[in-house]
Amino acid sequence: MHGTEDYKSLFAGGFGYRGRIGYLSPGIVDETLSAQFYRMAPPGVTLVRTSLELRDVTIDEVNAAVERTQAAAKELAYYKPDCIVFGGSPTVAVSGYGSDKTIVDMIQKASGIKAFAAQAAAIEALRKYGANKLAVATPFPDNVNAIVKDFLEKSGFEVLSIDGLKVSYRGLTLMPLRETYELGKRCFEVAKHADALYFAGAPQPCVNNIEPLEKELGTFVISSLQASLWKALKLLAIETPINGYGRLLRELR
Repeated sequence: MHGTEDYKSLFAGGFGYRGRIGYLSPGIVDETLSAQFYRMAPPGVTLVRTSLELRDVTIDEVNAAVERTQAAAKELAYYKPDCIVFGGSPTVAVSGYGSDKTIVDMIQKASGIKAFAAQAAAIEALRKYGANKLAVATPFPDNVNAIVKDFLEKSGFEVLSIDGLKVSYRGLTLMPLRETYELGKRCFEVAKHADALYFAGAPQPCVNNIEPLEKELGTFVISSLQASLWKALKLLAIETPINGYGRLLRELR
């Protein structure tokens, strides 16, 4: 092991020797987000995560999490990540269309580090492949889905279907992959004429379903976390294609 290139890189530069991606995560407890990140991320890229202390996806909880963003960004800046992701679809949707730019500007001023919103990364990825009509699968309740739908429509998309897992935010940790596979497939089939399937909500356990669903449905599939990783790797000038997690990362170059 001591003679491997990976060990030599770790020995000389630490676990994040290629890049360190800061992440302002809404959820107070993390399991599925980090697990999925490390399944996709190339060796030498690490997640520098802190929490906005969201305990459940309600309007009041989301607003409270957004209010903690500036302080969290300042704290995260002490660890000097290469860029910062502002996580969450509800965090920008509840705050209103255009709020992602305002919040990202505040994060950059508070931290001195380049930042972007996960929702903005997803929108950029969808536009890259010419997606206009969406099927959207989320872990959120119906009232939050309505707000996310409105945000996406104001961003220029036609949302043909949107549905959630009907599970508590805490329940995501125990969610089997088949649940998100079936949800995504159902959303796409209900939409009928969608040209992309979007899994909103980074903790939603779905990244291993992206490639199988692309093959079965014959469409472009992204998730919030996959799109955030894609955007961050572009900022880090890491262009090595990543296989197994859909077209977006496979065509990273």
